[in-house]
Amino acid sequence: VNSITYLEAKEIIKKENKTVLLDVRSLQEYREYHLAGGICIPLYELNAKIQDVIQDKDIPIIIYCQTGSRSNRAVKILKELEYENIYEIKGGLDNL
Repeated sequence: VNSITYLEAKEIIKKENKTVLLDVRSLQEYREYHLAGGICIPLYELNAKIQDVIQDKDIPIIIYCQTGSRSNRAVKILKELEYENIYEIKGGLDNL
C-alpha cells in the first residue's frame, strides 16, 4: 500500500487527470465535510458498488476516511478485487 500525505495526494491528482479520490466514510460524514472532488462509497458498500463506479482497475485511486482505519480496510478490499494503483491518505482527515 502506498501511504501518502494529503500534499502528495494533491500532486498525484495534478499529474494524473483521471485520479479518483475515494471517501469511504458514511454518507452523513461525507455530507458534513469531504475533500473537493471526492466521491463517497461507504466502506460497508464498497464490495458491492466499487466495480460499478470504477471499472478501470489501473486508474489511480486515493482512499481516505477520518482516521485511516476504514481506508486501510478499503485498500485490502480493492486489492482483492485486483485494483492496481491504490494510495491511502495516511491518518485520514484527522491528519490534515
